[in-house]
Amino acid sequence: MNAEKWREIGVRIGAMSLRERLFVFAAAVVVAGALVQTLLIDAAQRRVQNADDRLQGAHAALVQIGQQQTLLASHGGRDPDRAMREALAAQEARLSALNAELASRERVLIPPERMAQVLKDVVRSQAGIRIVGFKTLSPRPVSLPEAAEGSPPGFYRHGFEITVSGSYSDLVAYLERLEALPGVSAGSRRRSTRLPVPT
Repeated sequence: MNAEKWREIGVRIGAMSLRERLFVFAAAVVVAGALVQTLLIDAAQRRVQNADDRLQGAHAALVQIGQQQTLLASHGGRDPDRAMREALAAQEARLSALNAELASRERVLIPPERMAQVLKDVVRSQAGIRIVGFKTLSPRPVSLPEAAEGSPPGFYRHGFEITVSGSYSDLVAYLERLEALPGVSAGSRRRSTRLPVPT
């Protein structure tokens, strides 16, 4: 089948004049050239263009890096975050010192849940004193001196109201022992103390 077609094409070309054959040959050369241009040359040109674009991008990046190095060198190698890091280190050191101080104070203080029993034990160990009434007061917030406005309280004051009876000298001795306790606040040691003296 293909042989017959080629033979038929050969017969048709043989029947053409020399001028017509030249036109057919020129058309075949143009079509072949267009195919070569489309398939080979254009693809190669696109690859060359892509390579040029990548090379220009790399060159621009190198120029930018050089400018940044020059800028850093003009600052004398100064670290822009150094002041912030030093301030942060100072605050962390202050926080560590405050935590250590708080831990040392906590070791001395009596926890609120144990304070009621400690106070009762102090009363029971004091001869001539007996407990008439014992009441736990609601905790009250204590703001820290350097706290910002609206910040949560740093501590809570846990109060107790103890009513005792005994002789004057026994009550004075009891108060002295009570004031020596580490968990009793200095500002409230004698705030509500009443010593009725019989007349």
